[in-house]
Amino acid sequence: MLYVMNDYELIYLIRHENDDLALTFMFKKYHKFIWKHVHLLNIESKEQDDFHQEGILMLFKAIKTFEPSHNKSFTRYFELILKRQFYHMKQSLPRYMLFDHTDFVKTPCYIEEEPVVLDLSSDMENCIYQHYFIHRKTVNEIHQDQGYSKKQIYNTVYRIKEKYKIMI
Repeated sequence: MLYVMNDYELIYLIRHENDDLALTFMFKKYHKFIWKHVHLLNIESKEQDDFHQEGILMLFKAIKTFEPSHNKSFTRYFELILKRQFYHMKQSLPRYMLFDHTDFVKTPCYIEEEPVVLDLSSDMENCIYQHYFIHRKTVNEIHQDQGYSKKQIYNTVYRIKEKYKIMI
């Protein structure tokens, strides 16, 4: 007769009896669940195995830290831990793209960009543009150096950004 245990019984066996068979069963049971969440994040295929491995580690962590007295099912508890870890991992992925083939660049090449010319209508806009955008000074530094109020500086920065948007 085949007897299927629920998650609570399996967790008890894993924690208190150190039952490897129960742990293996839990890994098999949640294998597809982990893959489902990996695929929902639309991660590149080269990163998917890393996320799956991390999902297995999170399953083990959930087994060790699950507390049934909190009136939450193990599946929901594990899903919460898994999602948090996956989103954290996704945020830490590099944001650049590597090309598999670099044959298109045989020699060093330089791309010259046309300088952006903004129509800055006042001396204050020119001053704040130079200090804020070019020299990367903070609003407080500009306020102390130039004497403009912080509100004037914020409004001018906003106007300059709007001019950029119109240009694009």
